[in-house]
Amino acid sequence: MASSFSGKPRKASMAAYRQLLAENHVEEILTDVKQNKNLSRKKELPVWLPLAECFTNGTRKAEDAVPSGLFFLDIDEKGLTEELWGKVWTENLIDECRIAYFAESAGGGTHIWAWRTPGATIEEDIQKLAARLGVSYDSHVTDLARCCFMVSEQYVRFLDPAVFEPLTEEQKKLYEVGNHPVAESEAAPVASSSSSLNYKGIPYESIVSGLLLKLGYGDAPAEGERNMALYTMSRYMRFICDFDEQKLFSILPHWGLSDHETISTIKSAVGSTRPSDMPSIMKDVLSTLGAVAEAGQDGDDETFVAPVDKELPGILQDLSDHAPEEFREATLMAAMPMLGTLATSVRAKYRDGKLNSPSFIVDIEAPQATGKSFVDTEYELLMDPIIKQDEVEWQKEIEYSLAKKNGEEVENPCSQIRIIEPNIGVSAFLERALYAKGKHLFTYAPEIETVLKNNKGGAWTEKNDLFRLAYDNKPWGQHRISKDSFSGKVTLYYNMVMCGTPNKCRAFFADAESGLVSRVTPVLLPDMVGAKMPKFKTWTKEEEEKVKRQCLCLMDEEGEVSLPLINQAIEEWDEGKRQEYLQTLRYSIDVLRRRAALNGFRAGIIAYLLEGRQETDRAIKFAIWYAERCFYYQLLIYGNKIDALRDGAISAQASKGNIRYLDALSKEFSKEDLVNLRLANGESGVVKTIIYRWVKEGKIVKIDTNLWQKC
Repeated sequence: MASSFSGKPRKASMAAYRQLLAENHVEEILTDVKQNKNLSRKKELPVWLPLAECFTNGTRKAEDAVPSGLFFLDIDEKGLTEELWGKVWTENLIDECRIAYFAESAGGGTHIWAWRTPGATIEEDIQKLAARLGVSYDSHVTDLARCCFMVSEQYVRFLDPAVFEPLTEEQKKLYEVGNHPVAESEAAPVASSSSSLNYKGIPYESIVSGLLLKLGYGDAPAEGERNMALYTMSRYMRFICDFDEQKLFSILPHWGLSDHETISTIKSAVGSTRPSDMPSIMKDVLSTLGAVAEAGQDGDDETFVAPVDKELPGILQDLSDHAPEEFREATLMAAMPMLGTLATSVRAKYRDGKLNSPSFIVDIEAPQATGKSFVDTEYELLMDPIIKQDEVEWQKEIEYSLAKKNGEEVENPCSQIRIIEPNIGVSAFLERALYAKGKHLFTYAPEIETVLKNNKGGAWTEKNDLFRLAYDNKPWGQHRISKDSFSGKVTLYYNMVMCGTPNKCRAFFADAESGLVSRVTPVLLPDMVGAKMPKFKTWTKEEEEKVKRQCLCLMDEEGEVSLPLINQAIEEWDEGKRQEYLQTLRYSIDVLRRRAALNGFRAGIIAYLLEGRQETDRAIKFAIWYAERCFYYQLLIYGNKIDALRDGAISAQASKGNIRYLDALSKEFSKEDLVNLRLANGESGVVKTIIYRWVKEGKIVKIDTNLWQKC
């Protein structure tokens, strides 16, 4: 890499760099520039030439430059350096993106150098790193003679000494190709493999054309529609491009948009909320082009693995590591009611301002003899501290009962027994809740049928109302109706894990309007028919002790915590689902998204505590993952039933998929067009409210009597 001495580029070294900093009074100049706003002094600073190793004729000309193997991302926006450095550090982007230099620039922006990708142009590497960081950049830094001002070491976050080492002859050859922007015809060989030009044998060009027609853009979007068309196309095409921004950049037409605007639009689309399944419009296009079977397989391939492999908060990572891949998802979800019971004294304000406790109801569904009993081990491990406390409290209870039986006058010890049986009666439930003094009660029902049978015992045993109130942490009580009954009122805190076969679970949650189905987190175990017995990793004594120590730490947690970042992330997720409803008009999406978001927030409370009371990226991602999976299973199991009740149907009909009606309509459409489209998909023809909502959201505008236009 070259640096400049008196206008002539010379070979840089660490010693020369530090000598320049001292001799040129760089620290003093930067103080004057940054604090006194004396920008004219920037030109007194020495400069780097990071893109060039040297110049063949000794003069600073791009055509004489020998590439250094580096590219330069110049971010002009001020005040981002610390935030970006935090992202680089926490996400280990130094290794992933091969970053060699990171510093705040003399003007307050950010300068990043990184090693180039052999075969790619400098512009392509810049776009990829900018997209990874989510920033805009100066697009004029592909010139190999481009320089940047040096800054003192206090502004440098990272400098790899390898930048001062000369390239080998082999490395020089790698970077000779792609020194300058490559013509389209020359760039083609970079992506010449057959797999990169088609999806399952269908040319991407055909898929793009088919999708454009399906979305109502014809051969190409009109001027004024191009940016939105690119965004919409990217949202659909990402499902068959591995969510790869660079691949989408090369496949999709740009329609005259600049490269910078194109990559920014694609990045925004790829990063937007991902539906739980491949969109039906994308499936229709693939089906028409002959990939119906393969598209169906792709869309149904739901993952059961952890949300962020090897990056889960605390205990959750230990649990995931010990579970076979097919059971990791259920293992993590089943842990939430248990960990919430341990962290019973913690509260957090949700985005609506209401205080929430970590309360969950989790229902694990699978056919008989398919491995649901894995929860037994998890329960014994995580709930160990409370199991031991309850043993002491039970002894007090037994002694009190025996003394009463013998006619002795003894004081009720009000035993704080927190783990209660699935078949407990309502009065006993109230009594335990009062004695718990604001701490969570907990139930583990290995068979949901026990709870189901108990509910059939009448008003004294039916607890669905209690479950709803307990989830919301609402007060409940009853008046004494006999000398032996229990009277009182208490705010309910309760956690529950149930397991059962699909039929029994459906029987328990039979009423889709009861409100319980939107509060529960259902989990379907994978189909194990014909599969080998799942093998969970055995816990060593040391591993068990480690987990139990973390459980005791959770029990010590108390007070109100503030979670602004998790709240913000959940709000963005919820908004994505609201937009999905406005596109699909599927009522159950709008119903279920709300409490799925709340469940995700509560999972975020647990993740926050496990991360040492920090809103880390892991904690935020786990909260979003929990919300997404809760929503996915609620919609899968109860969505059609909720939709049928809304539409007044006698029985729930299988949905034809989340049709994105606004996308499917032409640019201009009438009320009859929307009515016919909904009727064709087996849904209600009442559309007045839908059109009103679209207008209010700015998605359409009325242009004539009974005629609207998409914005």
